[in-house]
Amino acid sequence: MDTDTATGFSIVKSPRGDTRTNLLASLHPIDNANLLSKAIFGWANTLLREGNRRQLSPEDLWPLQESNKAAPLASKYASVYVTHGNSLLRTFFAIYWVKLVAVALMQLFSVACDLYGPAYVLPKVVRAVQQPVFDATSTSLLVLSLYGIQVLSAFMKAHMNFINRLIGIQLGSSVRSMLFEKALKLNAKSKKEKSTGDITNLFSTDVTNLLQFATNMNLIWIVPVQIAVVLYLLYLLVGWSVFVGLAVVVVILALNAVVAIFLGKEQDHLYKAKDNRMKVVNEVFGAIQIVKFNAWEEKFVAKLTELRLVEIVSIWKFMRYYIVLMVFLFSTPVLVTITIFATFTLWMGQSLTVAIVFSTLSLFMSLQEALFGLPVVVMSTVQCFVSVKRINAVLLMDECNPSDVQTPASNAALKAKYATDRTVLAVDQGSFGWHTVASDNKDSATDKKVVDAVALEANANDNNAASVFFADVNLTIQQGQFVVLHGAVGQGKSSLCAALLGEMRKLAGTVFVGGDVAYFAQQPWIQNATIRDNILFGKPFDAAKYANVVEACALTKDMAGLPAGDRTEIGQKGVNLSGGQKARVSLARACYSDADIFVLDSPLSAVDAIVQNEIFTKCFLGLLRYKTILLVTHSHDIIQSPHVHRTFLVQDGAVTESTSPRNRTNSPKPVSSVTPLPPPTAYWAVDSQDILDDLVVKPDNNDDSRDKTLLNTTEGQSGTLVVEEGRAEGRVSKAVVVEYIRAFGGWGSMSVMLFLTLIVEVVKVSGDMWLSHWSNQSTTLSPEAFRANTNQNMLIYGILVIGGFLATLVQLASVLMYGLRGAKKLFWEMLHSVSEAPMSFFDTNPIGRVLNRFGDDITQVDMAIPLMFAPLLAETATAITKIVTTIVITQWMGLIVLPLVALYYLLGSFYLSPLREVNRIEKTTRSPLFSLVSEGIDGSTTIRA
Repeated sequence: MDTDTATGFSIVKSPRGDTRTNLLASLHPIDNANLLSKAIFGWANTLLREGNRRQLSPEDLWPLQESNKAAPLASKYASVYVTHGNSLLRTFFAIYWVKLVAVALMQLFSVACDLYGPAYVLPKVVRAVQQPVFDATSTSLLVLSLYGIQVLSAFMKAHMNFINRLIGIQLGSSVRSMLFEKALKLNAKSKKEKSTGDITNLFSTDVTNLLQFATNMNLIWIVPVQIAVVLYLLYLLVGWSVFVGLAVVVVILALNAVVAIFLGKEQDHLYKAKDNRMKVVNEVFGAIQIVKFNAWEEKFVAKLTELRLVEIVSIWKFMRYYIVLMVFLFSTPVLVTITIFATFTLWMGQSLTVAIVFSTLSLFMSLQEALFGLPVVVMSTVQCFVSVKRINAVLLMDECNPSDVQTPASNAALKAKYATDRTVLAVDQGSFGWHTVASDNKDSATDKKVVDAVALEANANDNNAASVFFADVNLTIQQGQFVVLHGAVGQGKSSLCAALLGEMRKLAGTVFVGGDVAYFAQQPWIQNATIRDNILFGKPFDAAKYANVVEACALTKDMAGLPAGDRTEIGQKGVNLSGGQKARVSLARACYSDADIFVLDSPLSAVDAIVQNEIFTKCFLGLLRYKTILLVTHSHDIIQSPHVHRTFLVQDGAVTESTSPRNRTNSPKPVSSVTPLPPPTAYWAVDSQDILDDLVVKPDNNDDSRDKTLLNTTEGQSGTLVVEEGRAEGRVSKAVVVEYIRAFGGWGSMSVMLFLTLIVEVVKVSGDMWLSHWSNQSTTLSPEAFRANTNQNMLIYGILVIGGFLATLVQLASVLMYGLRGAKKLFWEMLHSVSEAPMSFFDTNPIGRVLNRFGDDITQVDMAIPLMFAPLLAETATAITKIVTTIVITQWMGLIVLPLVALYYLLGSFYLSPLREVNRIEKTTRSPLFSLVSEGIDGSTTIRA
């Protein structure tokens, strides 16, 4: 399974045939596994067998262990993050240093095992073969010891990789949780600087980069250690000529460091290009109704194509540096070998022997795996530092300051002051202003709402500091009063509501809120969930109260006309509801919260006069009869209504009471069909510690209604709108492979890549064969003749080495170039397909899926697949060459290799099937996470209130 996820499931869950057990009741099998099972990972066999029998589903996965759950991990990481200078990397090392040291020791042991063969066994075997009498017993024991050491090394590497991946998953989960929590706290200025698309990009690409670094970081130091040990062993073989080879290694590593610097700079440019593209993707498909209504598809496709072209150019520049890095490291063993052999034969005048040649090549072959992995490590390290910078930038952004709003729990003096006249909302000499920044996307026509529409009224002329919008505001509202705010458009009614909630920056004065607040935003915020889940918003279901709220908000008739009543699922951003219905569902959510104070920003603007009168009578005068209401409206009838206690005019940065306070003595009795919500408990009648306790969110382990709301679970209901994301079954279909080949150029391009790979392998084998021929001359020629042929042998070997160097360069460049061509074509086709899809597609597919496809999946096609495909071709060609060589040299004994290859294939298939299915589950369960992030950021003001 990919380790760059935190989806709420662990790697496995014990399958028991077709019977599904309760996830919460089952235990992770590793908790009860014995020592042998843990050593050989036997606890996972049940899932592996089940994965080969049928397609796995999320229900087949064991629940997470307590130590791997996101909440405790994020809590610990956040606390350590603060105490370590707000540094992600220092926090990482502070938390995981014990495990990292253990992994480092395991890595050292693994390196020692890898060097056991070329440094100890191979020289002894070669000498034994060269002896007149072959000692079969001692040689067999040496070979058996090598086999045992390699098996032990394999187990050590497996556990090392398991620990590394587990650390990576925990790190990714912690950082994602911190990012989401931070995103919900960002103030208006910060939300203007970082869009939803930017933060979603951090969730997918940047957190993945941190995870990859955590997985591979040990190679940063182990490769130099391995090189040093190998050079020491070579010194014992070829003397001081090894120092010439060391000089070559130092030069190559220095060049790699320079290339890595350029790689990091280009990585930064690439991420900025991707951020710009994802921002527009989120804006376009988040407001797809408007785009389609105005027939703007072609304009936005052109805009996204333009941004994609900038990204493609940046990717190609990045890949050019990567090609240089890879070629240097591919050629390092060969260049060092030829340098050492040339020095050994030409300057030192020594003769190459079979033992020296084989031992030298074997030692460098032991370095090959580490050197091949080094470019990945260098790239992941560069990407990690870029991503850490980007993530830290968000984690350190300004957020809403809780101290801007005083409460009875936080300020005892204000509590005593305002308790005398039962004041629950107060502003004393308050001055407020908006922080504004320049927009990065001025030509976007989606009319994107920033900061839940309240920032639209900000002064956009000052881009550096908070401009004063309200000055010297004084306002007091007593418990139970019905207060109306009115004024012309753009005068600051929504901004005043934001100031009371702490969303607008307070420049002077005090704000006091004496109770729980329910907020209705000017732009109604709707979740992609059922109507009932939207109204409950995580609170327990109370049938009588729920029916009262629905009736008071004039939703009864609407629900009766929906396919599944209140179980009907609402599409992304309420796409299948009218404006009036969205407003009434949002109002119902506020009412069901049973808060003490209701701040309602234009809830009646989207309803007609009849519905307005019904809501005014049943909801404001009935259901909320005993509550404190602050209502923003333009309705003259409501402003002049005798049932309203007070009205305030908001104009030119001032708040003026436009009518004298009046008692609601002649207000009608509550409507018979609506029972008023109970009056709130006054804060002056409650102990301060009780208030503090109430403010602390206590999780209810027996109630998962909030989780279900946030996770959009509407299973088994006929009103389900969003269909479950589908997963392919079995192997990757041939059609998918053929489509990808077609995208990067068809079979002609594939033939070119295979031909170039063949050339690389032929040149490599030719070099090995010539080196073998050269070393054999030491036994067939006289010393004088051998030295006379040295220059010719060295020249031919050098030509073959340079040829291999150039062939590798061309092969790698062609694979990456064709891969980038395929990525460009697939993105273009997906963009046109999605943009031309009917609205029914967007009704049933939330924005998280679209962001997942255009974000992480496109990144895989851009970078991961081409960067994996080149080594895949090379390693496959090398494996085939070695098998054929073994069969040719050992003749009939080589036939033993064929059954071993078949066994290896069967073992690989046994693990591949469940791995593929778990990977698919991971991909499909990531989309709801992105949807949650997108929804949460859009509705952060409502959530905080």
